[in-house]
Amino acid sequence: MIPVSSVALPPLPADAEYCVVARANDSLGRRRRWLAFGVLAAGSLALALPFAVAGAWMVLPYWALDIAVVALAFAWFERHVTDWQRVVVVGDRVVVDETVGGKRQRREFNRYWLRVEVEPAGPGQAPRVFLRGRGASWEVGHALPGPERLAIARELRRLTGMR
Repeated sequence: MIPVSSVALPPLPADAEYCVVARANDSLGRRRRWLAFGVLAAGSLALALPFAVAGAWMVLPYWALDIAVVALAFAWFERHVTDWQRVVVVGDRVVVDETVGGKRQRREFNRYWLRVEVEPAGPGQAPRVFLRGRGASWEVGHALPGPERLAIARELRRLTGMR
């Protein structure tokens, strides 16, 4: 059984014409993720200990540094596992809500003054989609693969009347 992320989203407006929610995949869940880290650390220590016992004890500080870096990466992922972004077209507004690293932000754009811009992809990168209007700019769909970002851009262009 794959655990479903328990991200709590604010209520959706009843008259929304379009809504898309983007969030990262948390296929392991917290408990199994940290279990995987423990197995990784134990396996790495099992490789380092014979060298330390044989007299190459300097392998242990490097093992500790290596595991500390991996632990920081796991902790960073843990902090961002509940990140989400929602784009809603409702009435004459386009509302973007997002939570990144526990910080919630909301931006509203006038639907008819909104520009949907796609920055071309660089080598090995997906294209980036931006909503721009009234001096504000907001990237949308950064948790999604490139083709899905482009599909969102096409739909938002259609709904805002932009050609």
